[in-house]
Amino acid sequence: MKTMDKTAVLFAKFAGLKKNFDSIPWDSGFRTSGSIVEHLLLQFDNCRKELIKTIPELYSDLPLVKIPDSMGIGMKGDTFYGISQIDPIIQNIDYILEVRTSFRIGENLEEKDKPKRIFISHGLSKEWFKVQSYIEKDMHLLTLELAQEANLGRTILQKLNEESSKCCYAVIVMTGDDIFGQEIRARENVLHEVGFFQGKYGLKNVVLLHEEDVNIPSNIHGLVYIPFPKNYLEATFGALSRELKMIFN
Repeated sequence: MKTMDKTAVLFAKFAGLKKNFDSIPWDSGFRTSGSIVEHLLLQFDNCRKELIKTIPELYSDLPLVKIPDSMGIGMKGDTFYGISQIDPIIQNIDYILEVRTSFRIGENLEEKDKPKRIFISHGLSKEWFKVQSYIEKDMHLLTLELAQEANLGRTILQKLNEESSKCCYAVIVMTGDDIFGQEIRARENVLHEVGFFQGKYGLKNVVLLHEEDVNIPSNIHGLVYIPFPKNYLEATFGALSRELKMIFN
């Protein structure tokens, strides 16, 4: 069973909603079909209610933008909405995400002297190269990957413990490298390092990039969890960027 921190789930949903609203196609009259937006409006309303209930200390005064009704019925019999109706929803999502970002930045001010480097943990798949390239070239943050560091006569555990002290955050790429019966699993070292980094950096400083259909042990609690289709790690970059900006900006 997939176990995730409730607030992390909510913000992942808001980030996804933001992306979907931003990608709405508009016609020349700045209108769009109800079949495109109505399910998004419902998801937004449900997430907003859950957010206020879950984190009232941050969002009890959230501006309550009205969920719009359709402007009418189009020639094809479908409802339609105008861009002026949807813009306030997008602005509301921006406000929600901005409040969280500001709170997380303030929450981490006391940790500003920690090393600003990201440890990348992974299994056999070479997908992790993509995330290292993205973090370093697009986000301009430093990374560390264990095999790229000199051994210096150390055991694997010694090396892991010493090199991880040079970082303050871990990105763990969980891919399906082993098959047990009908179950697809990650490598044992990846599962071990999930717990290791949770204990070393704290729950909020570990993010798991999880390949869909790969089993996640039920004892992994409170971990930020970003799924991606097999061989398409790039699907996580938007959500990952938001998580890292909250910590490192």
